[in-house]
Amino acid sequence: MSITTETRKRAKIFYGWWVVIGASIISGIAAINFYGFSVFIPPLLKMFGWSRAQISLAASISRLEGGIEGPIVGWLIDKIGARVMAISGLIVAGLGFIWFSRVNSLLSYYLIYGVFLSIGFQVGFSHATYAVAAKWFIKKRSRAMSAIAVGVGVGGMIMPPILGWLIENYGWRNAAIFSGVALMAIGLPAAMVMRPTPEKYGLLPDGELHEEPKGQNGKATVIVKTAEVNLTVKEALKSANFWILIIGQVIGSVTGSVVHMHQTVHLTDMGIPYRAAATALGFMVGASIPGRIVGGWLGDIFDKRRLLLLFCIGECIGVYILSIANTLPLVYLFVIIYGFSFGVSIPLRTSLRGDLFGRTNFATIQGIMSPIMMPFGVIGPVFAGWVYDYFGSYQIAFYAWIFGAVIGAISYQFLRIPKPEVVELPNASLQP
Repeated sequence: MSITTETRKRAKIFYGWWVVIGASIISGIAAINFYGFSVFIPPLLKMFGWSRAQISLAASISRLEGGIEGPIVGWLIDKIGARVMAISGLIVAGLGFIWFSRVNSLLSYYLIYGVFLSIGFQVGFSHATYAVAAKWFIKKRSRAMSAIAVGVGVGGMIMPPILGWLIENYGWRNAAIFSGVALMAIGLPAAMVMRPTPEKYGLLPDGELHEEPKGQNGKATVIVKTAEVNLTVKEALKSANFWILIIGQVIGSVTGSVVHMHQTVHLTDMGIPYRAAATALGFMVGASIPGRIVGGWLGDIFDKRRLLLLFCIGECIGVYILSIANTLPLVYLFVIIYGFSFGVSIPLRTSLRGDLFGRTNFATIQGIMSPIMMPFGVIGPVFAGWVYDYFGSYQIAFYAWIFGAVIGAISYQFLRIPKPEVVELPNASLQP
């Protein structure tokens, strides 16, 4: 879809929402990895006999690789645009899943999932989608982030049951091939609607309208004023907010990975049938969808810091229920409580970064955070696997999750939101 002067005058839908829809579709299909991969763990354990710590190490390698490449990917997104990066990542991730179907050793598993797939998802999904939304929205940033998070939620609700069915009927190798083909077939067309910034096409963030004053020669001499925060990378790194945010993001990332990676196999250990356990993961993500919508709406109205603390309580209650869930009613109680609370927090965390640092260097700052967060992301999944291997259950890992989540939510309360400054936005070219 091209953006022209005529389109700008006549369009009833701000083009930024088309960008968000494309990013949402990409994020939804990416749920094959984010939420669906845990469905592959039981058949891998059964076929190869690996320990939980060994199989979890791949996730840690993935986070290690993501931390190393994060600053480069973030800088590239801000410089050359999210569309190029998303297309590149989709191709790498799609081919990676097809290659994953040929895994025949622990080393090849680490190489393909921990390195190759990680590159694809870090480049095309983790950074690009939220970054492009942050550049198109300021006042409605939480709602834009919410729309992308809903895409992830819909994909996360759909993909685990589909993959579980494919694995049971056709084997995990064929399910991996299906995942790779689906990533490219669905994701690549969606990536084509992405554009870098609204100003490049004569538009304003959030779809706001303005009158163009005329100069002496009768031509537009547009100087549009809007209030926003835009810190340089140096200013962000020197601020206390950056390091406080790191604490909250680190703990949220580590604890989330523990639950999502080990949920399915934990439930089967507790006596829940495999199909029901895989379906519960999809339902949990499905229950998060209303939360993602509510979180986007609440985040544009109320203080995001207070909301994160409030819904952290729901997440903690949900994880405790998961730790003792040995019946389907308890499983679905966890699904509802944890899923909704977790969903609310997703758009709040991503849009909060934009409120603190602005949109110009959003992806670069996100990328710089990656290597700082990396060591903790490496430890989390392996720690949970080690806990199971040593103690025979995930109880201690889940209790550690609850403690960490509370600390992370409290840390957000010490953030200080900068006061937006009035900036001038020049009228740029209207051609894509």
